[in-house]
Amino acid sequence: MSKSKNKSDNKTEKALAAEKEQFGKQQLQSITKIVASSETPPKEKYVRNIILGSHKEGGATTFWSYVLNLPLSSNSMVSWKFCYLLHKVLRGGHRNVVTDSHRHCRTVKDMGVLWGNLHDRYGHIVALYAKFLGHKMDFHAKHKVIPANLEASDETLEREAGTDMTRVLDMTNELLDYMEAGLKMAETVLRQVDANQAKSTTPAGQCRLTPLIPLILDCSFLYHFSVRLLFKLHSRISPDVLLGHRERFRDLFTSLTQFFSRAREEEFFKSKIQIPDLPDAPPNFLRAAALAEYKKPVVLMPGEERPEDEDPVEPQPDLRDSLQTPQYYMVSQMGAPEPAPENESLKRELEVLKPELQLIKSEAQRCVVELKAQVNRLEAELEEQRSHKQVALVEKEQLRMEVEALRCANVANVGAQIGFKEADGRAQAAELRFSQLKERHAELVTSHADLMKKNAETVKQLSSSRQQQDELLQTNSHLQGELQSVRQEQRSSADLQRQEVERLNRELLEQRAELAALRSSLQSKELEGSQAASGLAALQAERDALLRSAREKEAELSSLRLQAQQQQSVQDLERERSSRELEALRAQLQQQLAINAEQKLELERLRRELDATRAELARATSALQSQETSGSQLSSSLAGLQAEKEALLRSLREQEAQLAGLRQQAQLQVGSAEQERQRSSAELSSLQAQLQQQVRRGGPGGSGGAGPGGSLTLGGLQACRENQLCQQLQDEQFCLLQCAVVEAEGIVLDAVAKLDDPVHVRCISSPDYLVNRAETTLASIDKMQHSHMVYLGNRNDASGLLRAVTQFSHLAADTIVNGAATSHSAPTDQADRLTDGCRDCANHCLQFLKDLKLQASLPRADPSAIRYTVQRLLTLGQELRPKGQDVLKEELGSMVDKEMIATSTAIEEAVLRMDEILSQAKKDTTGIKLEVNQSILGSCSDLMKAVHMLVTAATDLQKDIVESGRGAASVTEFYAKNSRWTEGLISASKAVGWGATQLLDSADRGGGGAGHVRGAHRLLARDRRQHGPAGRRLQGEGRSRQQEAERAAARVATRQRHGGRGRHLHQTRPAADLRPRDNGFLWHVAD
Repeated sequence: MSKSKNKSDNKTEKALAAEKEQFGKQQLQSITKIVASSETPPKEKYVRNIILGSHKEGGATTFWSYVLNLPLSSNSMVSWKFCYLLHKVLRGGHRNVVTDSHRHCRTVKDMGVLWGNLHDRYGHIVALYAKFLGHKMDFHAKHKVIPANLEASDETLEREAGTDMTRVLDMTNELLDYMEAGLKMAETVLRQVDANQAKSTTPAGQCRLTPLIPLILDCSFLYHFSVRLLFKLHSRISPDVLLGHRERFRDLFTSLTQFFSRAREEEFFKSKIQIPDLPDAPPNFLRAAALAEYKKPVVLMPGEERPEDEDPVEPQPDLRDSLQTPQYYMVSQMGAPEPAPENESLKRELEVLKPELQLIKSEAQRCVVELKAQVNRLEAELEEQRSHKQVALVEKEQLRMEVEALRCANVANVGAQIGFKEADGRAQAAELRFSQLKERHAELVTSHADLMKKNAETVKQLSSSRQQQDELLQTNSHLQGELQSVRQEQRSSADLQRQEVERLNRELLEQRAELAALRSSLQSKELEGSQAASGLAALQAERDALLRSAREKEAELSSLRLQAQQQQSVQDLERERSSRELEALRAQLQQQLAINAEQKLELERLRRELDATRAELARATSALQSQETSGSQLSSSLAGLQAEKEALLRSLREQEAQLAGLRQQAQLQVGSAEQERQRSSAELSSLQAQLQQQVRRGGPGGSGGAGPGGSLTLGGLQACRENQLCQQLQDEQFCLLQCAVVEAEGIVLDAVAKLDDPVHVRCISSPDYLVNRAETTLASIDKMQHSHMVYLGNRNDASGLLRAVTQFSHLAADTIVNGAATSHSAPTDQADRLTDGCRDCANHCLQFLKDLKLQASLPRADPSAIRYTVQRLLTLGQELRPKGQDVLKEELGSMVDKEMIATSTAIEEAVLRMDEILSQAKKDTTGIKLEVNQSILGSCSDLMKAVHMLVTAATDLQKDIVESGRGAASVTEFYAKNSRWTEGLISASKAVGWGATQLLDSADRGGGGAGHVRGAHRLLARDRRQHGPAGRRLQGEGRSRQQEAERAAARVATRQRHGGRGRHLHQTRPAADLRPRDNGFLWHVAD
């Protein structure tokens, strides 16, 4: 008996565990269906399952255990539907739901704060919904008497508020905050619906509007409670103190009226809820009689019919069934007949109807309570009207007596007549008030009769429902009796069968004993064989059971693998589509770059045509008109180039926007992959739990035979799935890296384009800033190399490499642009080296970024070549720094004299040498060549002479400035005091002398030095312009010397224009007569 009892207890525990597990699965399935990430309204049948589950469990522990695992912080749609589900559970769930949910109030509020800081379609309304739910949970946790659905009577509200006005005032503020949070959420939701032009008949519109249905119910009750408490406050507190409360309630009344009116216009609410009409103006709390005129708004919910396409709700198992299951299992094991299926079906139907009956009963009781409260209120109002009527009758009688007394007195004076008229008027007013009170009394009596009729009908409905409940209970008890009788019969038949089996066993033992005495040896061997066979059969049966279990698990695993393969194929298709879009964008980028190159070529051609036109205008007009015309043309060209630059910038911004879109898509794919990984891990853990439970059910032998293999298979599946997810995460990270590299290539290409941009020629940068940019770029290269090594070690996170590549691309482009700008003010040799270094740096950067884009070349990507080119640019920038700081200030005076003497000597030598070159050209050339060489060499000789005159005038001006400005100090002290001016003189003198020497050497080399001649001529013209400002910095005195220097500078400019006309002469000659070697330097001298 003890063994059978233990077995029955074990079976009872198993049944309870199975029932609990089934209940958890149903709750999890319903929650999953409700909070799906699709933009569709949740189905009410799943919400009802959660509410019935809270009543069955007696709380919301299971609900919160599943809800806390939802991705509330990563998916706004899931958070929005979770808030709606929590709202419905708080309103219709068990009374302990508020206590269980209030423990997680901080989680809900934090979720709202998080979504309030993010810019998402549903983020703002999720934040407002979470704030409203926080107010709801705090209020009902503090005031436990008022249920979460707010269906409390006025007496309950009065009892909870109490007589302490401070407590009433606090409760009123809490109700106003409660209602204000709900109205703000409703206003935002409706504004979003209007802004998105979402109709209430579409799933997207219904998804936003569905949570407003319970909100309408809450706002109706909150409005009623606020009115009651405000009237109570005004009856005990001065109206001046409550001015702020009246203003706040007036604003909330306006918002509530607009909310109800707007909801009444939506087609979605017309079939779901009947919204009450509010008065045109809020109640007048300053008049106590206004409370009698106030009518409570009542919201009606029409009967919800179950749609035909919905699946039937599965019946919830009952605890009594689970307790009776082991007994039934024992009887069926002994061969007793099974109970009739009709009893079981009736029992299940009865269990299904019980919750609905309880809901009907509670609804009926609530209606009775409300009607009784309304009847009591009307009776109180009726008594009050009766008392008013009695007072009015007494006043009327008194006034009649006064009128009679006045008439009897027959007073003839005017005062008495006026008193008589006043008394008559008071009597008429009293009669009018009495008639009004009489009409009000008749209305109250009529309404009281109607309410009594409604009360009677409700009592009839309640009695009919109670009668139906009693009939169901009788049917249930009858079925229970029949079931007990059937079980008793089964037990008796089982006892008889057990006795018969025991008797047969005793007879069989006796016979076996007799046979054992006759054939002892043979029977022992047969007995051993039979035992072995039975053991083998048992082992075979266990093996078959384990094989069936393994096949079922394999089928489940194969289905899971198929689902995973399908999801993987979908993700592969999405990845291929993204890669195709990326390739298309790259092709568009290359096409745009080709178009830009063509536009640059066209721009060069137009520039050449513009130069030809300018030369023709210079020949036809005077020097001044030529300068003005060229200036206007340059302005128009600059405007066109500026417009082209703006167009290129716009195209670059569009490409950056496209890259940002691609980056956002990649981030979304990473988020979806992470969610898929979490869901797969949850499924694997549930499968592992089911497998372990199946192994435990198989017994000790079964667990020993199948446990390691099952866990090994599941572990392999989990490892395979994790590997797939890890590979997918690495692919997503590499895709983000490719997007960043493409953007970096665009930045570097834009910097390279500025090297050949004619507009950028006017931009000049200092060597110090170039050195600063180069040093910063070298630091970013080291950081990028470190991030590259970290990413090669862990390819699941490319964030560090993304930041390093972005910073490196900007700094490298900045270094290239500043290198080009520095070359515009550097000497020709160093300028060419700077330009070449910038191009090499750009090429190495593009090669390194190209290696980063490909999986095959990613490990061998090395920025060493970039570091070398940047280091070379850094060295060139340091060489271009001014060297005057290395010289002591005391040595500046002697250096000025040396440099001025050296410059004058170089200019004189250049003039003499230019004459020799011209004489040699006359001997060696004839015809057109001689004419061209004479024209251009003559212009160059005149230019050198004019520069010599300018240097001489500047030297005289410098001496005058020193003599007039040094005072009692020596010349050396004057130079040391004005060191910056002195350094300018030294620099200008060096530049002019060096430029003259370079021009002379280039002209002497002939055709092989065309580029050198052009650079030397331009440098000489720039140094001539530098020498002028150097002399004007301290020109306080010596105006005559300054005027001579300015006239010398004007002569230099005139000689330059003559050189331009010599170039035009060279251009107009036939090209067949001029070889590049003979005239290359002449072409570029006048440029």
